[in-house]
Amino acid sequence: MLPVPAAPRQRLIHACVDRQPVHRGTGLLPADQPGARRARLAARGTRRPQPRVVATARVDGAAASDQTRSPARHQAPRSARIPAGQVASLNGAHLPGQPGGSVAVLIDTGVAEEKPAARGADAAPGLGRLVWQVPTSAVVAGFVSLALQWCVARLPIPTGSNVADAVLNLTSVVLLAALLGLVAVRRWAGWATSLVWAGLSALGTLPLAFLLHGSKFYLFGLSGDQFFRTQYLTRLADSPALSDGNYAEFPPYYPAGWFWVGARFANLIGFPAWAAYKPWAIITMAVAPVLAFVLWSVVVRRPVALLLAVLCGLVGLRVAAYEPYSWVVAAVLVPISVIVWQQRATSGENRPRTGWGAPILAGLCLGVCAAVYTLLAFFFGAVLLTLAAAAAIADYRTTRQQPAGPSPAHPVPGWKPIWTATSRFLVSCAVATPLALLVWTPYLMRALVTPHEGNPAGHFLPEAGAFLPTPMMELSVSGLVCLMGAVWLLWSWRRSEVAQVLGLLILGCYLWYLSSTLALSVGTTLLAFRAEPVLLTCLVCAGALGAWEFARWAASAWQQHRAAFLRTGFALTLLALLALSQTIPKALEDAVTPGLFTQAYATYDDTGHRAAPEPNHEDGPAWNGELLATLDQLTRTPPRDTVMLTSETQLLALRPYRGFQTVVKAYANPLADYDERRVLIDSWARSAGPHELLTALDRSRFAPPTAFVFTRQADGLHITLSRDVFPQNNSASDDVVFPAEIFTSPQFSRRDVGPYTVITRR
Repeated sequence: MLPVPAAPRQRLIHACVDRQPVHRGTGLLPADQPGARRARLAARGTRRPQPRVVATARVDGAAASDQTRSPARHQAPRSARIPAGQVASLNGAHLPGQPGGSVAVLIDTGVAEEKPAARGADAAPGLGRLVWQVPTSAVVAGFVSLALQWCVARLPIPTGSNVADAVLNLTSVVLLAALLGLVAVRRWAGWATSLVWAGLSALGTLPLAFLLHGSKFYLFGLSGDQFFRTQYLTRLADSPALSDGNYAEFPPYYPAGWFWVGARFANLIGFPAWAAYKPWAIITMAVAPVLAFVLWSVVVRRPVALLLAVLCGLVGLRVAAYEPYSWVVAAVLVPISVIVWQQRATSGENRPRTGWGAPILAGLCLGVCAAVYTLLAFFFGAVLLTLAAAAAIADYRTTRQQPAGPSPAHPVPGWKPIWTATSRFLVSCAVATPLALLVWTPYLMRALVTPHEGNPAGHFLPEAGAFLPTPMMELSVSGLVCLMGAVWLLWSWRRSEVAQVLGLLILGCYLWYLSSTLALSVGTTLLAFRAEPVLLTCLVCAGALGAWEFARWAASAWQQHRAAFLRTGFALTLLALLALSQTIPKALEDAVTPGLFTQAYATYDDTGHRAAPEPNHEDGPAWNGELLATLDQLTRTPPRDTVMLTSETQLLALRPYRGFQTVVKAYANPLADYDERRVLIDSWARSAGPHELLTALDRSRFAPPTAFVFTRQADGLHITLSRDVFPQNNSASDDVVFPAEIFTSPQFSRRDVGPYTVITRR
């Protein structure tokens, strides 16, 4: 029998330790397989459970045979038990019962792999498939979501009744049972992937579509942050040119990626931007779990990836639906981090070199983060840097700890692992930079020549940002799943690469909270509560992996009760998922603010109507239709050419008017000088007469307002201005009163509309 060369023999050992297929003829692992650490430990004699035969491989040019998928279907070769500590001493030994030229290696650590060696349809696909699967799955999810929204909107569900909840719960049971049925299948059919895309899209669509049935608005209507987001979408739907969501003369500071695409969606379907916001937000929530499934499928078997994607979709609906564009980024950030860690490349003898697919994928994700949600871009960048440093350190230690014996023919320099990890990180940054610059170039160019403030968005410290989240301690189904995840992470940290990355992300979230607290010393925060969805996603995914591993162990330990275990596990999982689904409204309002759903029904549209019955004309927005018609008549210009000063902010979201001052400083562009504008408005209100006011307006260094909408009271014309009171929560408001006499010049046109007064410059 021919002797086995040292390097191929070592790679063959690794293949058997990780239960991965080997290349024909050489015994080398495929380029994208994980598990080198366990291989090195086994090769060095680290104590492991007694092995058993799982594979044989020929080393003299014959094909390798894989027995890891279905031991019952293939007759395993005769075996000889070899202690794990003696595995490294095998050098082409002829084992009893084995044909000449072959080696039987008996390795089974008892540890469930995150990425089993599977050759069937349920095997984890390579990174190459992501090139077409990611865009295709997103398009399929979008069409399915839009079709489901259209169908739900046409159901005769009475507003204010419990019919929507009842129908939603029924559809949730059917949908979750169907998805769990696919999780339990033994072999993954080719058609199942497309069915899963549609099912996950339905999971992200139906809860919001039913709970908001009858309303034209998304969660919280035009109140709170939704005003600013709807205003931004309205602005970009009016023109594809990048522009600030409020101010007329500045490029955007808030990342425009999601809003720009949403504006094109509004143009495509022919909806006003404020009406397109709801379907676009729901489509985004539907796409997130589908993308998570596609990406997790690179790491684990597709049934496990489906379970993780279902939980991902439910987590998003429970805590992140208020801000859909941040959630779609957070949902994919977790599996991409795992892929980066598993696909890391080294130049050592103990791990195969991998390609550049993982750093390119990470760079694309980083660039999308920068174009959609910059805070998560900084967070993900820090994660990638940490993973690169960890890979460099681990691989450097590996090259320094070569086993005793003759030196390899091509020794690895000590600096090579560091350079490899650094170059992969730099490739990710290089890929991300053009995507980020597509959105950020206008602002950066303007900031070079214009004085600007710091980051006003950081002046916000709600209660959620002041306490470290401990979801694993909650007495709920969600808390139990998170607790299971925390236990599994601690238990599996040393043997599971997935656990290592999930643990790193969780640790990063907590460090982000602590760093945000330290940032208070310089008068800002890092908005740490925005990272909580990432934390919850990591914990529930870890909980699912722990439950899956326990179920496999229990079923194999008690084979005679396997069917009972499967039935019980299916029922308990279905009940847990149903409990998470049915508590979406309460969990979401607990995570954000009460009234998210009721406010969507109470918000008035551009005609002065709302989904809630009996419009109340004592509500100011009930006059929206007449106010907008009056503005059109008095200005006689397109809304985009009108700069408006008003505290009736819904008008700025319903039409692409430019605002002279935004509603709160947190939404203000740093280039706009929010505080100076506030002082300027106060000075206008103190004008002695029309001439002084007109002169002040013309001399303003900012684009002056050409339309005013005031609330009319006995002492004058009122508007409300906010001021920053950070670190106090939210902001304070002051009433500014303009005397009616200063608008008596012929250069002003005036008309009263209900409790309001509309004034425009001629």
